[in-house]
Amino acid sequence: SSMVWPGAVRQRPTTRSWLLSWVPPCTTVAVWHWASATCQLTRVMRGVLFLCAWWIKSRLVSWYERVQAEARLREWERKYTVAPRDYTMAQVARHDGSDPDLPILVVIRGKVFNVSRGAEFYGKDGPYNVFAGRDATWLLAKGELQLGTPEEMAMPLTTLEEQEVDSWFQHFVYKYDLLGDVEPPVQHDDLPPPADGNPNTS
Repeated sequence: SSMVWPGAVRQRPTTRSWLLSWVPPCTTVAVWHWASATCQLTRVMRGVLFLCAWWIKSRLVSWYERVQAEARLREWERKYTVAPRDYTMAQVARHDGSDPDLPILVVIRGKVFNVSRGAEFYGKDGPYNVFAGRDATWLLAKGELQLGTPEEMAMPLTTLEEQEVDSWFQHFVYKYDLLGDVEPPVQHDDLPPPADGNPNTS
């Protein structure tokens, strides 16, 4: 699906970027004062010069912000663009938003979604972080933001709850990247025996 960079991964301005943002306006005022004093311009000419300098400044600022935004986009795509594949639930659990260098995954009805573009919702401090790194089917069906007991979560869903999950599933398909299916956990019985034929050999 097409990648749309969200406002989700927001960068706080650093001291360096804040200081750099003041360079264009300060330079504009300095050049304007220098030109006014050196060339002995009339008031009208000084006004025209100031407007021209301010226009150039605004264009430079716009260009700088665009370059910075494109750099953040490339970095975001490098980190969070994930090729389709299947996951075990143990692998999904590691993608719960606690590591900023890993994509955020959510499982619904056995399907794995990459919800990194919604990091402000599903990330470490997001309001829906409880969905991240786990099967969120029960939570979405119940409209809950807290996990139930194992007994509660093992109960079958009602028809209305199934319809609620259907609605959420379509929402996630539309908004996020569907990566693949949840793989069943590897059972020890499925592993090939050791070369010597003794299954108890480590």
